[in-house]
Amino acid sequence: MRAAIYQCGVSFHSDSSRVFITACGILVGGCDSVEGLFEALCVDMPVGGRLPESEALAEAAGLEVGDAGILSRHQLLALAVTESAWKAAGLSPERNRLRGEGAKHRLPAIGCVSGSSLGGLVAMEGDVTASGKFSPYSISRWRGNAIAAAATVRYGLGGVDFSLNAASATGAQILYLAASLVASGILDAVVAVAADAAVSPVLRSAMGRGGSVTQNSEFRPLSAGRSGMLPAEGAACVILESESHAGMRGVAPLAEWLWGGCANESRHLMAPDPEARVLEELLVAAKNRALRRDGGELPVDWISLHATGTPRFDAAEISCVRRVFGDHLPWISAMKRTTGHALAASGLLEATLLVEGLRAGKLPAWPRNIDPSFGLPEEPPHPSQSPSTAVQIGQGMGGTVVANVLSRV
Repeated sequence: MRAAIYQCGVSFHSDSSRVFITACGILVGGCDSVEGLFEALCVDMPVGGRLPESEALAEAAGLEVGDAGILSRHQLLALAVTESAWKAAGLSPERNRLRGEGAKHRLPAIGCVSGSSLGGLVAMEGDVTASGKFSPYSISRWRGNAIAAAATVRYGLGGVDFSLNAASATGAQILYLAASLVASGILDAVVAVAADAAVSPVLRSAMGRGGSVTQNSEFRPLSAGRSGMLPAEGAACVILESESHAGMRGVAPLAEWLWGGCANESRHLMAPDPEARVLEELLVAAKNRALRRDGGELPVDWISLHATGTPRFDAAEISCVRRVFGDHLPWISAMKRTTGHALAASGLLEATLLVEGLRAGKLPAWPRNIDPSFGLPEEPPHPSQSPSTAVQIGQGMGGTVVANVLSRV
């Protein structure tokens, strides 16, 4: 593979494998349907239902009682959405037990990239609070590769596996790395999965001390009264395959991953760069990549903003998007207005919604009640159209910045 570096990102030449998204699974706000969640996005309304209890998640994941009993809630969330996506992709019907019993199957050309932001901490706090007595599997619930370990064993994912935590940027970073592994030819397919259980009062209080949690959930991201993010429980899974692997299986792709870039601001542990210089570099590279593909004046016709609802993050992001696109502003969406902030899962949830919009040829609602200081129009700057190319933005405390470009197939 020959790779060319474009500023902060990696673009792959034509002798690299095309990367197709062949299936997705989601759980957030009581929704387990990508189509249903997209409908909520199309009317710019929040979803606020509860997710299933752990027993129901275990059943959705097809787990035996013994295996289910050793897993944390964020592991169960992850396996439930992976089971949904894996079946939708038409992949192997074989499953492994988690504790070593029975015959094992292994798929050496399929890997896993997973992540959770606070799942391990939530699991540990829950175990300590419940009894203070630990099982041999306690550490496997708390550690950073808790999701990857469960998924790789369960589905026999014998290729490369990575476990990521880049705060709010985790989901977008997972997609970037998973797609890069396929594009480079290292793997034929990758399971990209992220999950976070509901944060405890202790953790929510700690997050509030940092000024990142909303004081009033009525003021959603991009609104003038926004005061922070609204934490939400959630999980998402995306199956990525090379063109040849999907073609060999006769699977019709939902969308294509075209390009990705990831970099760090190297500036502050918590606060974003108010000038968003790294994000600007990535957006320019994403715009150029889309131009090379389509050759049109405005090939990027949809941007999924990170838009957590924190005043500084939202303002810096909008200012950057306006600098890069000027008078040719693409359609924008701020999906956490609908889903809440599902921490590590948010980036993959947003990717699934981009995939659904591209597949269906539909754009979501233009966000309502936008902060006037942003200088964005209250109404869309151009009529709704069938989107062909979309850019996802991911940013996280600690300076991680990600951009992914997806396209209709």
